[in-house]
Parts: sequence; structure tokens; C-alpha cells
Amino acid sequence: MVSQSIATPRQAAPAHLTQHRTPLPALTGIRFFAAMQVLFFHFGAGFAERHRAPAPIVTFLSNGWSAVTLFFLLSGFILSYTYVGQIEKQGGKRRFWEARFARIYPVYFLSLVLNWPFRGALSPGLAVGVLGMVQAWNPLRVADAGAWNLTAWTLSTEAFFYVLFPFVLPLVEKLSTRALRVFAVVVIFLVVLGHTMSLHYMEPIATLTFIPLPAFRFPEFLTGMILGLLFLRRERRTHHPWKLYTAALTIMAILAFIDGPWISVLFIPLAVLIYELALGGSILARLFGSKSLLLLGGASYAIYLLQLPIRNWLHLFLVGAANDKGGIDAIVSPVVLVIFSIGVFLFWEEPARKWLRNRFKKLEAMRYAKPS
Repeated sequence: MVSQSIATPRQAAPAHLTQHRTPLPALTGIRFFAAMQVLFFHFGAGFAERHRAPAPIVTFLSNGWSAVTLFFLLSGFILSYTYVGQIEKQGGKRRFWEARFARIYPVYFLSLVLNWPFRGALSPGLAVGVLGMVQAWNPLRVADAGAWNLTAWTLSTEAFFYVLFPFVLPLVEKLSTRALRVFAVVVIFLVVLGHTMSLHYMEPIATLTFIPLPAFRFPEFLTGMILGLLFLRRERRTHHPWKLYTAALTIMAILAFIDGPWISVLFIPLAVLIYELALGGSILARLFGSKSLLLLGGASYAIYLLQLPIRNWLHLFLVGAANDKGGIDAIVSPVVLVIFSIGVFLFWEEPARKWLRNRFKKLEAMRYAKPS
């Protein structure tokens, strides 16, 4: 009998990592408002205070940094909702990390390129750390988190979450629904009572420990993961819009009237808001899921990361490098930023993500096609 001379694959490449899930459009639309909240915190809070705006407006704008917590919650929720039951598959962890890299690195890298002239003094080691998205991981050099592009510290924190996610999700999945609910309450109160959602309040503690700053923010991401699992296990029920609207009004009131460590109570209505928006069925959920807000929500990542580079360039061209005070650029930059970010989303972020995903798939196919 003639032996086989044609090489055969070791095995078929595994199925795609994620299962089809029903889209949650409202959770995309709300990202735009979160990004704009951070933008107005950076460029509006000081302006409002200098011009003696009413105290609730100043407080509301000054609390804009808290939208980062919404991003962390959303990230945990969406990833858990998307990848539950999938990470354990062969090559699941690697494909998860590939998908995350393709999703976040193109715009992250673009933000560094655009802000290169304004980066300040960077040691070679810190520059490599920023390029590798680990600048926020050093508890002994907390200030390094904002190097090169200040807002990029959150992406370094997210990268920390992504490293842990494939190991944590299978463990959390094993918990019963009742245990998940108890776990959610415990983690939520850890954030609220520990005031961990504020980098400002945690910084003195972080500098005295060997725990990286992202570890202090991980409970926010973990809460989102738990909520995503509970959402998938929910029993069919009629949507109760009053919970969503109560959460939204409570968020507005907290942002306008609470200043200091106890802004951490905001975490509770934020968690409720995300869960109820995911359920859909309300006027607010339909608004956030509209076509225009889906586009703006898609561009929100670029809006968030590019706000400082765009402002720096506009300040340079409209005011001049010698003038360190705000000018017409303070008014123009939000409009230019949103328009520019939509273009980045459509013509850079999405094409780059698809190109990288295709490259990773081809590399995976080549690995599984090697002869035994």
C-alpha cells in the first residue's frame, strides 16, 4: 500500500471565539456622553469656576472624571456578556487578547503619534512602557500613569484588566446566580466604602503599597463582569423603566451636589443604569441606541483618547505656543474633536481593527495547517 505523501492538518482550527449575542446598542450610545463628560471635566470645569457659574454646575463639571468608572463598568459588562463560555476553548485566551489588541491599540498609537510634540520629557524606559500600555502599573511611580498622553492611563488600566479577564471569567462563571448576587453587593460596597474609584483619593495609599493602581480599579471592572453574567442568566420579565430613570436622575444629582470621597456612592446608580439600559425597552434606551448616537458612541473611544492632542494642536495654531492661557481653542476644540473622531472611527479605527483581526486569523490558520 502506498503511504500518504500529502501532509494533513493536525486538527481543524477551532470555531470563532465569541458566540452571537443580541446587540446592546444603548450601551454603545451612552459611551459618547461618558466621553464628553470627561472632556468637559478637562476643559470646562476650570472655565465654569473662573466665571463663577452656579455651584451645582461647577461641581457637576468637576466630577466629570467619574465617567471613567462608567467605562470600566461597561467594559466588564460587555466582555463578560460576549465571552462567557468561550474563553476555555482551545486558543481562547490568545484570541481574546488578539481581539482586544486590535480593538484598542490603533487609536491608542495614533493618540501618541499626535501628541508626540507635546509629550514632555520621557525617559526611554517610560516611553517603552507607554508604548507597551503598562505605564500605570508601577505603584512606586504613580505620576508615570499620565505620561505622554494623560488620558491614556485608563487604557493602561484596561490592559491590566484584559490580562486578568480570561483567568477570572471562568472562575466567576462557576458561581451560582445567588452567589453572584451576593458577590456583586460585596464588590459594589468595596468600591463605595473604599472610595477606590477616585485616583485622586487613592493615590496616597497606592504610593505606600506594592499594589499597582489598576488593581484598585479592578473591582469596578469586576462588577461589570458580574452584572454581565447576571444579565445573561436573567429570567424573562417586563422592563421597568422607572429603575432606569431613577438611576439617571440620581446620577445627575450626585454629580451636581456631592464633592469629595463620597462621590463613590455614584457607583451604585451607575451599575443600575448599565443593567437597565442593556434590557432596552425604554425611551432612554431607544435614544441611546439611535443611529446617530451609535455613530457617536463608536467614535467615543477616539473622542476620549484624542481630546488632549487635538486641544494641544488647536491651541498651538489658534493661540500660539508662547501663550499658556486658554483662548478660542477652548470653544473650537470640542467641535473639531467630535468631527475628527468620527473620521478616525470610520477611516482608521475600524479598518485597522478589521485588518489586524484578519491578520491574526490568517496566522492562526497557518498554525493549524502545519503538517504533523
